[in-house]
Amino acid sequence: MITHDLLDAYESVKGEYEKLPWGKKPDEKLWEALDGLLLDLHLINHGYATDGYEKHINKELKRLCADESVEGRLRGMQF
Repeated sequence: MITHDLLDAYESVKGEYEKLPWGKKPDEKLWEALDGLLLDLHLINHGYATDGYEKHINKELKRLCADESVEGRLRGMQF
């Protein structure tokens, strides 16, 4: 699940997984999912996604985020 702790870690290294301290690295697949969601949200916010794709991403956010506060924070993050 994407949590506030994961978002804190992501922001602390500006999304660069390899810059995280050894032993403090979250699951790489979850990190990649977070990275992809940020890109998807960027594309949606700039009008490059279809309505169907936007609905798909909204479902993914609900599925992967620990709660609504995490989802809201993720939506507000800059790419």
